[in-house]
Amino acid sequence: MKASSRTLVAAAIVAGFGIAGTAAIAQQQAAAPAQDAKGGHHDHHGMLPSQRAEARLAYIKTALQITPAQTAQWNAFADVVRKQAKARDAKVEEMRAKFEQRKEGDTRPDLVERLEFRQKMLNAAAANTGEMLTALKPLYASFSDSQKQTAAEVLSHHEGHGGWHHMGGR
Repeated sequence: MKASSRTLVAAAIVAGFGIAGTAAIAQQQAAAPAQDAKGGHHDHHGMLPSQRAEARLAYIKTALQITPAQTAQWNAFADVVRKQAKARDAKVEEMRAKFEQRKEGDTRPDLVERLEFRQKMLNAAAANTGEMLTALKPLYASFSDSQKQTAAEVLSHHEGHGGWHHMGGR
């Protein structure tokens, strides 16, 4: 695999982590039943990102067949996932509270507020992506070709879904 292809695959994996989907998370959790990694519905309704992350990490670790030699890189990667999931927990709770507040008062954010919120989310997503890439690169570099293929299969299907918050199953 060429270096540019590896970079694209790594970028796709990170994009699949969907660092910037907090508002969508809050709305999805409030409105729809969760799905597991294969798309089946499960009763994860209302679960926070950190509650789902452990199950998803376990699934991915098993699917990737992480070896003892890869454990240190895996743990560093998993720690970043856990840290970011916990940070999203607070944002989800904040969004839930704002949603309830607006529902009662029926006030909507104006254009400037929406753009400021988007800017804040995109800045956070960029920072989180950098942190995730830093943790992912050594792990990905340790993968066999088979593991890289599996990583593309088990992680890339989250692209465009608000992604990595789905780490614990949707």
